[in-house]
Amino acid sequence: MIFGRPTNLILGAFTALFNVVVLALGSSGHPIDASVVAAVNIAAAAVIGLVAYQPPTLNVGDTISVVTPAPAPNQTQTIALDPAAPAPNPPAK
Repeated sequence: MIFGRPTNLILGAFTALFNVVVLALGSSGHPIDASVVAAVNIAAAAVIGLVAYQPPTLNVGDTISVVTPAPAPNQTQTIALDPAAPAPNPPAK
């Protein structure tokens, strides 16, 4: 997701705006090679996909909203250290 919107909407919006520019330039008498248009569209799709599909990261202290099914209320949780993590070994004497 980018700006809270699904990837397909962002990609569609970019493609639509880019193609409007291409059509406007083409109708004004500036010939544009189709392979250049395709290359820019493919590169934009790759960048948008790379940005949109980054794995989420959470750090200790971050707060997240937990959405629960109705009628239970939604909750806000804070990321804490794993309570099941083993304690570090004390230094040898």
